[in-house]
Order: sequence, then C-alpha cells, then structure tokens
Amino acid sequence: MKRTLIAAALAASLIAAPAFAASDTFDMAISYDRDAAATPEGAKAQYKLIHAQVADRCEAEHSDMKIGQTFAVTICTVRTMDKTIKSINSPQLTQVHAARKAS
Repeated sequence: MKRTLIAAALAASLIAAPAFAASDTFDMAISYDRDAAATPEGAKAQYKLIHAQVADRCEAEHSDMKIGQTFAVTICTVRTMDKTIKSINSPQLTQVHAARKAS
C-alpha cells in the first residue's frame, strides 16, 4: 500500500514539476481606470478587466507547455493577480480581490 501511494505521489510530482519550473516572473502593463475603481461596482468591473489581462498573459507565457499547462496558467494567474493588486494599492480592488480569493 505504501509503495502504491509513493509511486502515485511521485508520478503526480513529475507531472506538476513543469508547472512549478515554469517562470511566472514577467513585466506587463495593466490597463484599468483608477477613478472607476474608486467605487465598489467600478472596482468589481476593473477587477474583471485586470484579471482577464493577467489570465491572457499567463496563457501566453505557458502556451508551449504540453503537460500541466492548465495548472501552470492557474498558478501564474493567482500569483500575478496577488502581485498586481498589491502593486496597484487600491483599497477597493484589494477588497474585491480578497472576496474573490475567499470564495
């Protein structure tokens, strides 16, 4: 039983390894309306816009992966959104981001 679990864990780690090895460090410009993000509804709309840009970029960054691409794009998007929202430093966007992560 232990050998089966160890083999399964090893196989899973080998499949996920390319996702962790892929770099998700890149520079990109984000387009959003800072004034619109000042209201709760505007922040939600701007968050969707920012998320779409980040997701598109992460897909492009990992487009050459054959195995683990979906996982890599998801991890890249989550990490990049965390960094982006922190960098923008908007209380309203931070609140929307926290709510999205909690759900």
